[in-house]
Amino acid sequence: MNFTFIAKLVPVLILAVMIVGCSSDTSSGKNPTNSGQASKSEEGKPKKGGEVTLAYQSDSTNYDPILGSSGSDHPLLWPIYDTLISFTKELEPKPGLAESWEFTDDKKTLILHLREGVTFHDGTAFDAEAVKFNIERVNSDKSVVSDLKNIDSVEVTDNKTVKLNLKQPDSSLLLALSDRGGMMVSPAAVKEYGDDFPLHPTGAGPFKRVKHIPNGEVVFEAYEDYWQEGKPYLDKMTIKVMPDENTRINALKSGEIDYADNISPGNVQNLKTDSNIVLKDVLPLRFKMMFLNQSMPPFDNKNVRLAIQYGINREGINKGINFGQGEPANNIFPKEYWAGNPEMKIEYNPEKAKQLVKDSGLKDISFTMINFPIADYAKGAEAVKSQLKEIGINVDLQPMEVTKGTTSYFAEKTAPAFFTSWTGRPDPQMTTRLIFSANSYLNPGKYSTPEIESLISEAASSYDQKERAKLYKEISKKALLEEAIAIPIVYDRMTSAMNKKVKGFEPNMMGKPVFSTIWMGE
Repeated sequence: MNFTFIAKLVPVLILAVMIVGCSSDTSSGKNPTNSGQASKSEEGKPKKGGEVTLAYQSDSTNYDPILGSSGSDHPLLWPIYDTLISFTKELEPKPGLAESWEFTDDKKTLILHLREGVTFHDGTAFDAEAVKFNIERVNSDKSVVSDLKNIDSVEVTDNKTVKLNLKQPDSSLLLALSDRGGMMVSPAAVKEYGDDFPLHPTGAGPFKRVKHIPNGEVVFEAYEDYWQEGKPYLDKMTIKVMPDENTRINALKSGEIDYADNISPGNVQNLKTDSNIVLKDVLPLRFKMMFLNQSMPPFDNKNVRLAIQYGINREGINKGINFGQGEPANNIFPKEYWAGNPEMKIEYNPEKAKQLVKDSGLKDISFTMINFPIADYAKGAEAVKSQLKEIGINVDLQPMEVTKGTTSYFAEKTAPAFFTSWTGRPDPQMTTRLIFSANSYLNPGKYSTPEIESLISEAASSYDQKERAKLYKEISKKALLEEAIAIPIVYDRMTSAMNKKVKGFEPNMMGKPVFSTIWMGE
């Protein structure tokens, strides 16, 4: 990581943020990058065989789905673990290891019908008992995954049928089963390896992990007995961990790699003119944010939290760092998403923020904030630090790589603040509960209010999208504008760059790349 480069760049970016502060550009955040894009039909018929080398910004924090702590883990887990339910690029549920399903009339039981002929990478059968084992494991004390806590019991009807009995109706359950909670691990492998299972990850996905150098390289080979006929297309997939964006871009240009993720807006402008590179992008549910631990000073004081909420110039950060290609995060959902609220705005009001600092009764407010030494995170964290200094709050940035940073904040609670990205979840109930509920692992301060918790439960029990949307609007207003439980900052347009041989890659609304659909052209 070139810290000298960042140090020189940050003052320029901060100046840009100050200059463009209140200006707006209603069109720039909506238009996708079109350079070199091709539809599936234009790419031709998928071809079997070959290998690809990809660059990703971080390693998985853990290769056991129930133990990882970062939303960035998914692209490295999906090749290994198929999920019970899958999702479309628009985040609609579709069959996965469960080929069909239905709810009972009272919505308190979900019946899953499983695929025939599926095996785990160790050759053992995927069946109803394996599903029961996995879901009970997800809900065990060992797990950090809380998406399936509403499941009261798992009942095996026959070898290919499972009943999930719920404590109350839960409209998010289907898509929750497309996330970590639905990733099926081999029960036999878990029993064989015990605590060492992350060193021997064994799922029913399209690829087996055959080599892993922590924070260096991950090698996957196609699973020959994979249940989807003709897939995966590739024989081998190598993912190189490259936190530094410039390193990823240089490796792509030199031919060392075929694909690079998370290209910043400034570099997108430069790569648009390169005829050898294809860019694909999406404005996802992913946004940069600050987690605050409300059980630690100074965030046990609500006025301090609110001062930060109103003291950040989101439009300025989007303009100065994202070149206007993102969207100010006035909510935990983008305004055009069905659960979003286009009318909600977190006002940038430094005078109000300064008054809230005074109202807190605290003197010389300062705090430590963990952030990642990755270019766009470093720039964003520095911009926030500069803006908060203007309202009388000092921030000490503590750069850490992804695994160490997430563990330090969520598990070890070494700092009261964390500048990171929320990578989105397939259902809005999951995002709402994970960020705002006191029962969530991702809310280490365990702070909420009875009213917010009640609204979260009400939203979970509704299957009417309009009613759910109304409830999410109300929850966000109370959690963000009244309590400042978290600090959303900016939605980032996610851009991936690849050479022309890479086919089949399709961005999704979660902003997490799915690599197993890739095939290599000429």
